[in-house]
Amino acid sequence: MHRIVMGLGALALVVGVSAAPALADGSARDVQAALDSYLAHDTADVALVGGPGSAGYDNGFWIRGGDFLLRANVTLQARFEAMDYDETQPPETAGGGTVFMTAQQALPTGFGGDLSGFSLPRATLKLSGEAPCNIRWYMELEFGHFGRDALEARGARGTDFYPDQFTQFNLGPFFQSNNYDNTREAWIEWGCSDALNFRMGQIALPTTRQLMVKPELQQFVDISMASAFTGQLLPGYTDRNRDHGLMIHGAFGCNSEWSYMLAVTNGDGGDSIRNVLDHRTSDGLAFSGRLNWAFAKPIGYQEGALAQETCGLYGEIGAWGFTYADRTDKPHTVWGDWTLYGVDVALGWGGFSFTGAYTMGDVTDLFLAGGDVDFTMWLAQLGYHFPGTAWELAARASSYDIDPANGGGGSVSELAFAINYYLNGHGNKFSIDISFFEGNDPGSVLIWDAYTGIGGYAFGEETYGTLLRFQWQLAL
Repeated sequence: MHRIVMGLGALALVVGVSAAPALADGSARDVQAALDSYLAHDTADVALVGGPGSAGYDNGFWIRGGDFLLRANVTLQARFEAMDYDETQPPETAGGGTVFMTAQQALPTGFGGDLSGFSLPRATLKLSGEAPCNIRWYMELEFGHFGRDALEARGARGTDFYPDQFTQFNLGPFFQSNNYDNTREAWIEWGCSDALNFRMGQIALPTTRQLMVKPELQQFVDISMASAFTGQLLPGYTDRNRDHGLMIHGAFGCNSEWSYMLAVTNGDGGDSIRNVLDHRTSDGLAFSGRLNWAFAKPIGYQEGALAQETCGLYGEIGAWGFTYADRTDKPHTVWGDWTLYGVDVALGWGGFSFTGAYTMGDVTDLFLAGGDVDFTMWLAQLGYHFPGTAWELAARASSYDIDPANGGGGSVSELAFAINYYLNGHGNKFSIDISFFEGNDPGSVLIWDAYTGIGGYAFGEETYGTLLRFQWQLAL
């Protein structure tokens, strides 16, 4: 290698010495002409971006130059939350209890006590924009105080052979690693037409309506217990479900009242290990889709009647489905064959609003359950925005049921109420809500969810406790 380097250096020296007379004879003018010709293209490049461009604010800060657009949005959610457990919860078990399925989280008998405090669940930066040739892009970065350390402890398995976040309270074995990195969502999209768009990257999955609603546009402080449980059964769940893959979506109809989404994704969530570098993956793909019909005035994916006309009617109905054969290799492990599907509706008249959803699903050959498990989730949410005021009241009920083929399981119910005060729409609002949780069967288990603040640690046929939340949201 040393001899090759010395030979190339000697060759360069000979060429330089030989070229010196030519440069001295005036060929330097040819070099300058070539340089001027190259730099002349800079004029066209500057014109391409429209010179100095323009900037402003319109539902987000934006900078535009020619065919290029950059938009920036910020969401801050400052929250106080308190979980008041029933006096018998968490349950005491003879000889001590293990709440988590990890040695790091083994807890002694009598663990419990009410929990409360301040947090900043979301400190979100959203960047989006446009580029030439009908290209759009989006990136969502999260820096909030949502409970990362607790989630990482819950997902620990203690061995490289079991990368999945499969615990007693999180039944979805989709994760090669935790999906709580700063980059929550990021994709590139080619907009061929209103009816046909191609999106690729880390995308939001088509799922039940409440999980399609952006956190800023929710009626309650956070999603329902049933929606959180649905998200935990799908890959890439944080506060919403995201996975790496490709989506085709669009809208059609006389007034674009029909819209659809079809996605093919990895099926293992927003893992930090690329599948091509992870010997444990079995290269299985997940398939999901959603169809939405706005049979009355379309309201889009939001909750409530804040944007509704005083005497107007809106209505949308949707259906969705998901399927995935979950496998890992080294050693080859069948985690289960997952299928979930559901229908949902959004209705409104004047200041009234309603959101409803019913979801079913099953997993066959579930690894740790030794058989098949069926799931059922439902949600009913009603609100009233007082016309001409900043006040809104809302109530909801939700439930999920776990039904293993070999017995056990049970259902859990939620009853919740909320008050919203809109200083400037969803962009600046105060929200306070209270939720009551109860197990309906001896084998019922309360889920643990980082964003909602549902604390888990409770099971059995009795009242679990009460969750009180107050939140100030600023969405720019």
